[in-house]
Amino acid sequence: MVAANSGNWFQSWGPPSFITDQQPIYSPLPLRNVSSPSNYDFNYQPLVQSSPAYGPNSLLTYMLALSVAKPKPRYYTGSEGIRIETTGPFKTWYYWKTLDFAYPTEEDRQIAILKEEFIPKNNLPLGVEVFKHRIFVSMPKWKPGVPATLAVIPRIPRESSPNLVPYPNWDWHRTDTCESITSVFRVAADTCGRLWVLDSGLINVTIKPKQICPPKILVFDLKTDELLFKHVLPDEFIKEDSLYSNIIVDVRHDCENVHAYLADVWRFGIVVFSLARMKSWRITDHLFFPEPLAAAYKVHNLNFEWTDGIFGMALSPYSRYETDRILYFHPMSSFREFYVKTSVICNETGWSEIKNAFRVMGQSRGKSGHVSASRIDRNGIMFYNLVTRDSVGCWDSRKPYKRSNLGLVAQDEETLVFPNDLKIDQEKRQSVWVLSNKLPFYLYEGLDHDKINFRVLSAYVDEAVKNTICDPKITGYDTFVDYQGEDDCY
Repeated sequence: MVAANSGNWFQSWGPPSFITDQQPIYSPLPLRNVSSPSNYDFNYQPLVQSSPAYGPNSLLTYMLALSVAKPKPRYYTGSEGIRIETTGPFKTWYYWKTLDFAYPTEEDRQIAILKEEFIPKNNLPLGVEVFKHRIFVSMPKWKPGVPATLAVIPRIPRESSPNLVPYPNWDWHRTDTCESITSVFRVAADTCGRLWVLDSGLINVTIKPKQICPPKILVFDLKTDELLFKHVLPDEFIKEDSLYSNIIVDVRHDCENVHAYLADVWRFGIVVFSLARMKSWRITDHLFFPEPLAAAYKVHNLNFEWTDGIFGMALSPYSRYETDRILYFHPMSSFREFYVKTSVICNETGWSEIKNAFRVMGQSRGKSGHVSASRIDRNGIMFYNLVTRDSVGCWDSRKPYKRSNLGLVAQDEETLVFPNDLKIDQEKRQSVWVLSNKLPFYLYEGLDHDKINFRVLSAYVDEAVKNTICDPKITGYDTFVDYQGEDDCY
């Protein structure tokens, strides 16, 4: 593992001081009204009944959730006649064997295939975001033949495996100019009706990475789909082999005093961008590096090694009663979670002078505790993808971060093979969205295109945590136990 420079690595930890058991429900930031086109159905309602009511069997339910049993998915027919697949509380809204795109004409599509501008087997969805009536999907240019790196589909499905519509349009996906969108890993929608697109500028990532354009942030107005502004990262932030692969947006009480945090997964840094100042700065810390013991992965029968640094990020809920937020983060190749106050990293010149500002969260998740994406809902419940366990996990941030407080909301060896991205939408009743994509098999073995390879799933957050240790109704007054032995080395 990465060694700490000072202090005790296995710190005794409770939730940050302003997150207590006595704190009221977090006050969400009011949403702006964003009109939706009439050709989309905005009303998003569950198509199945709720989970069983909370009751005295909650402990049994929790123990079953932690078991290794992998229930087979169930199916039912939705209102549009679409076959809906369920995995615990999750419903699969979309699935694909191979991605395809909505070309203007079939002739255009065939020409693109002939010129190898579109190679279907090389396209893989990596990122997902949901805002109002639309779902956004990103396709990084891992290999040649990816015609559009960002696309959109309706939130309410009309078909199970639709063609992807390039966002905001085909003109933005030209390959002859850096004014277009080059290669996107993740996007983020904020509460002000804007889509933040992190363009890595990197192509052929799995063959011979080539930085053909500088990394940049593009921000679109989701009412008009017009570009509002862009910010190109300074040359000094682009290290050799840098890969900017994740973004999270920090909006508080207004839409101008906003910060975005960008993760450089291969060169172990965070770039902080201030919208009010239209300026960015890069921060580093030893906790951004991968842990050697976590560099070995096993997904089903596939073994591989990744030395990926800081990747997943999640923000504590905004509260009008607090002036600060917590940024939780972890390297991809790590079994641990870390945190820092946003007031620290938003201080361009002073962040490096604050000793021990970046800190370790309690206990390790244990062996095979690799997590890709994570997000926190308005009530302070963190959801995260366990990529080597075919699972989605959870943690109630009011409870100490230790294994007995880390719950499991879904697990399946078919529908959740490498759950890669995860987002929580902004609806009054929030849902957690997951994209699973079999990424390691795409990279090392190739995918079987006679089988379903990619899925977009969602579950209401309250149903997902019901009767698990993450349920706010299940309270405990335990404290963190300081594990000094080798039991916590993973």
